[in-house]
Amino acid sequence: MKFYFSAFLWVLSSSLGGCAQDYSLAPPANSEQVTVRIKVPPALEAEKMEVMYRSATCQRTRRDAYGEPYKIDGFHGIEVQPQQQGQSDIYEAKLARDGGGPCRWHLANVTLGVAYAEPTPFGPDVKYGAGGGLL
Repeated sequence: MKFYFSAFLWVLSSSLGGCAQDYSLAPPANSEQVTVRIKVPPALEAEKMEVMYRSATCQRTRRDAYGEPYKIDGFHGIEVQPQQQGQSDIYEAKLARDGGGPCRWHLANVTLGVAYAEPTPFGPDVKYGAGGGLL
């Protein structure tokens, strides 16, 4: 019994360790930059942007309703906090168009939003709402 358990652990560790792939972003130093600017009125504040990179190289497998596998482009999401430009109402984030790395990531979409800096004047039951997106 002890031998079977040891063999099982060895097979499990080698199968998990050998399949590791580097999905990290590594934008080239000379990558083209995309600048996203939003104008935020004084009562609002800019929320973190959800930035999505896609890769045809590092695909993922999904299954349809019948259990059949199919491939989709890989995805890698990051959050970026836009920065206020001086004392203005403009917030800005610079994003690499080419995410680089072994997966050859490319910028796919950005979701951004604003929220009231102080929502209490609207009442105690004010609920959070989601932001909009750019494709």
